[in-house]
Amino acid sequence: MNTARLLDVAISGNFESLNREIRDGVLISLEHKTPSRNCILHVAAKSGQAQIMERVLDSLYPHSPLYATNCKGNTALHIAASLGHLGISELLITCATDQEAEVKQLLLKAQNEELNTALHLAVKHGHDDIVDLLIRKEPGLTSITNKAGESPLFQAVDRGFFEIALHVFFC
Repeated sequence: MNTARLLDVAISGNFESLNREIRDGVLISLEHKTPSRNCILHVAAKSGQAQIMERVLDSLYPHSPLYATNCKGNTALHIAASLGHLGISELLITCATDQEAEVKQLLLKAQNEELNTALHLAVKHGHDDIVDLLIRKEPGLTSITNKAGESPLFQAVDRGFFEIALHVFFC
């Protein structure tokens, strides 16, 4: 199977097609990338299908660097958080927690090219459920600033997301 077909199956959310490809011996690898350097983890995060992500993670185990980045420096968690995929975000964090403690820290504190963490992106797009999840898992994320010098609290206030701002402030 070529890279484009494998990635298309993952992003389409067609779980049966993905299972069929895996049963037929297709090797899922982080080497398969789109032109913007999205690997299979990024593509699965975009799908919003937790079942797809879980299958991809199972297929990659034990070699699934959750902090792999694309051309913008985004991890799969950055993508899931920005798109509001709570189930995917939970799954990625759980997978990181099940590995070494440093993997969880690398994932949660990973910053993209704009120095945004997944929390910055969740705040920016108003995904309060993901904001809550990320703060519960790593309260220190609230003090990280991005390239523009913005903290998650500043972003929430600036965008008028006052409930999110209160949550960030009182964490």
